[in-house]
Amino acid sequence: MLNNTSIKIIFILYFILFLPVNAQRIGIGTANPNAALDVSSTTQGILIPRMSALQAEAITNPPTGELVYAITGNGTAINKPGFWYYDGIVWQPFGGSSQPIINIYNNDGTLISDRTVTMNSQNLSFDTDKLFIHSAEQKIGIGSNTPGNTVDVNGNIRVRNLAAGNVKALSDGTLSIGPKVAYGTVKESLRPNDHNGWYKMNGRAISTLPAVAQSNASAIGLSGTLVNTNGRLMKQGTPFDTGGSDTTTLIRANLPNVNLTGVTSTAAAHTHSLTAGGYNFTQNAAGNAYVFRAGRGTVSGTTAITLPAAGAHSHTGTVNTGGTGTPLSILPQNISYSYFIYLGQ
Repeated sequence: MLNNTSIKIIFILYFILFLPVNAQRIGIGTANPNAALDVSSTTQGILIPRMSALQAEAITNPPTGELVYAITGNGTAINKPGFWYYDGIVWQPFGGSSQPIINIYNNDGTLISDRTVTMNSQNLSFDTDKLFIHSAEQKIGIGSNTPGNTVDVNGNIRVRNLAAGNVKALSDGTLSIGPKVAYGTVKESLRPNDHNGWYKMNGRAISTLPAVAQSNASAIGLSGTLVNTNGRLMKQGTPFDTGGSDTTTLIRANLPNVNLTGVTSTAAAHTHSLTAGGYNFTQNAAGNAYVFRAGRGTVSGTTAITLPAAGAHSHTGTVNTGGTGTPLSILPQNISYSYFIYLGQ
């Protein structure tokens, strides 16, 4: 009875003697081999040696080009099932580059070009509640696997060097776009132009402002034009009302209520009142004589009458102030700056 060794020897002799040999070529399934080994079949393929990744990597001094089929992916270099070949230094998968395959779960690596991960509506999670990317809803959770916003951070946030912007925190901790101050807030500044949602109050048409500023202006009741604050002082009152002047003109009512006294010369224009005890002097119609009446008698004539200097009399006169009626400026000493209103950006 033939043992296993005898059967293997007979099989090898049969293979050598009966296979067609053509110029040191071996053909299997063909009488005209076109290569050192030409296998031809329409019903079967070639079965390459199959082994685990650890078994393949344990081959001693594998020659360059040795081919195996790894049925596991638990090796150091062979990290997935499939065909692997030895390139003289390391095992490579078919289609691999000359660099060793890096398993990010076991090894560090360096990207040599851009890479794109196509998630195909699948989610990507790095450990539970560490970093979670929700593909369909386009949300990222940090410290949460159930993000409720585009970026949902379950923990403290530190932002460094935030140069500008209008980010505010809502009562629930959500960061949102909003004003740093209330719309309609007015401030003075030495800056000459609009900046960071602050608009100079110079009387321009509101329609020339950005759309968001126009909307916020309307929300606080401001329409038409911005208030022109050039050369004006601020006071509390009805919003957007303007008025007043930077000068005033004094009238008599503005003067203090006092009695003025003085002395005139004896040559100043004046009149005297004539009084004669028991007698009546009246000027005649011609104006150049007096009529003297005593009792029922009447004597008339032209005569000179001397009146005493101390008699009752009045004086009239004119004093020229020399003024021109120029209005008085009511502006105090000042330094100029600009007023701005916050309407957002």
